[in-house]
Amino acid sequence: MKIGLVAVDSKISNLALMKLSAYHKKLGDEVKIFEPLIDKPDLIYASKVFDSTPDYEYYPADVPIIKGGTGYDIKEKLSDEIESMFPDYSIFNHNIRKRSGQIIGNYALGFTSRGCSRQCPFCLVPEKEGDIKAVADIYDFWNGQSHLMLLDNNLTALPERFELTINQLIKEKIKTDFSQGLDIRFITAEMAQSLAKVKLWKQIHFAWDNIQDEEAVRRGIEVLNKNGVKNWKLSFYVLIGFNTTPEEDLYRVEVLRGLGVDPFVMPYNRNELYQRRFARYVNHKAIFKSTTWELYTG
Repeated sequence: MKIGLVAVDSKISNLALMKLSAYHKKLGDEVKIFEPLIDKPDLIYASKVFDSTPDYEYYPADVPIIKGGTGYDIKEKLSDEIESMFPDYSIFNHNIRKRSGQIIGNYALGFTSRGCSRQCPFCLVPEKEGDIKAVADIYDFWNGQSHLMLLDNNLTALPERFELTINQLIKEKIKTDFSQGLDIRFITAEMAQSLAKVKLWKQIHFAWDNIQDEEAVRRGIEVLNKNGVKNWKLSFYVLIGFNTTPEEDLYRVEVLRGLGVDPFVMPYNRNELYQRRFARYVNHKAIFKSTTWELYTG
């Protein structure tokens, strides 16, 4: 049986498709990324992350298609058997390159926990995955790669799983990206001390979505600083356009700037001009460091 895979809008390697590939190869099937006008598969799996993304245009009319991912249906899930498969990393390019093009390593990715204990009204994770729970350790999706992208939505909400995962990262000396962010409201001195020992691929991401969380943000940054995690290692996602005013958006960004950590603006509605423009101002670091929002004309 020939299987075609379509990653409609994945900016990183699609984990679900890699697990589907591993499953079908175990069955003896031929699996590859679908190429229109070239391939004639017996079945296509398509995965879409964002519902705002236009659908793939090149599905063949006479081939069955199984669609999944949040962009299609947040209730659609892999079977337990497929979910437990070690990802097939061969179907995507996982090399990490310098700007010069030199390859400096490769990366793995996966979840050690799924779901979230928070009920943020702008987030689909609780509806899609339910309350937070441990599902794996890094050895279920890592086998020696130099870098690791952790996709957990709120690992700090599970202190025991956090400790286990961090200790594995430290032991294996893996350069790690906590890509979905950690929860600053859960950070303790012990967690901070452990994070200080992790080799980082990128900055440690947190989030400041609600203006009411200012005290927790300030406290968390102070705890991190006192326990070995320096400010240059920290970045904060700043959600705008959901339930905050432009004045509150600017205030959060300037507080973070004043605390010496990097803000990264996440527009709730990318079609709204102010949100696009404010994100462009903050997220372009050369501009953000050289001018104020009031003087920005980009």
